[in-house]
Amino acid sequence: MIEEILIRKDGQIPTDIDGIDTFFNGTEDLTNALLLRWHTRLTASLERGLVDDPEDREDAVIEAWRHATWIYWGVRRLIDELAENPPTEGVANAVRTTARNDWAAMAIAAGLASGFDEPAARVGHRLELEARRRNLVEHSTARMPRPRTVLGKVKAMLTG
Repeated sequence: MIEEILIRKDGQIPTDIDGIDTFFNGTEDLTNALLLRWHTRLTASLERGLVDDPEDREDAVIEAWRHATWIYWGVRRLIDELAENPPTEGVANAVRTTARNDWAAMAIAAGLASGFDEPAARVGHRLELEARRRNLVEHSTARMPRPRTVLGKVKAMLTG
């Protein structure tokens, strides 16, 4: 399903894939799976962006969001479409909840919050808005991860 979304990039859930109803029970189930995949991708990008312990953690988090968006552009577009036009209240609630959790995770990763709470979500939302702004005005530097420093490579090897 993810591959199909990344190929289509049309902002629609691909419900016409053979056998999809075998694995997913309707739009809400598909949406939850997509939201989980997005959150996982974002978390991996955050971890990758912070592995070298950058001086500017806030900028590293912004670039991590941009990187995740570049990799999962079609999925991000679909989530944005679901946020604007949710087909059900369950989907709307799932999208809102995931967004708040993503924002809080971003704020914590940037060192600007310490918990998954409303203030952290507000800070993380500001970081996402900055990432979106950069995507509009700059050619994305998020396509290629920044090269790791020697210290970052050693840390990565030690932590697996």
